Amino acid sequence: MKAELVILGVLHRGNFHPYEIKRRLLNAMVDCYTDLDVGTLYYAIRQLAKSRLIAAVSRERVARGGMRTVYAITPAGKERFQQLLHECFDAEGPVSSTLYGALLFLHLGDLPRISEMLAARINRQAESIHHVAEVRRQLLPHLASGGIHLLDHLAAQRRLDQKWLVALQADVAAGRVHDVPDPRRLAAAGDHPPKAAKVSKRESR
Repeated sequence: MKAELVILGVLHRGNFHPYEIKRRLLNAMVDCYTDLDVGTLYYAIRQLAKSRLIAAVSRERVARGGMRTVYAITPAGKERFQQLLHECFDAEGPVSSTLYGALLFLHLGDLPRISEMLAARINRQAESIHHVAEVRRQLLPHLASGGIHLLDHLAAQRRLDQKWLVALQADVAAGRVHDVPDPRRLAAAGDHPPKAAKVSKRESR
């Protein structure tokens, strides 16, 4: 998952310094269901600033005497964000590695365009399901029990993803998409939410 996507997404809510961006992502528990390493955010922020996708707008003094730079997203950054967001919905691969992070910012996307991308993805998923079924049919006489269970799991996972994609596309097509009910919770001070067990990509496929 691209760190720039989530950084640019967070900056749609306002102007923040890097630590606040990191804290908001931790409050959203992004590290529990994506492969994003929040430790790389500071480097990614510097690169975004060099590319003029974000810009420094002020500096804040911190309690220990240091300074923090506050960043805002630029018009070019907003365009780049839309490009990255839509690339996620159009991407090949498991939903866990291509869509989980993007769903945090679904309400910011071009919904008609995303609906079309999801419809195309549903068609590709149906082809994948058919392919696994055909492979199973051809190989069944030659497989050990483990191989049979492997193909059965692949087929079940693809059917589950297909059902999930259909429901997602229906909501997007109908405009049933909204932001979090209380955005202030993402900025809540103090302890972060209880950390859930991280979902590995193997489990989520």
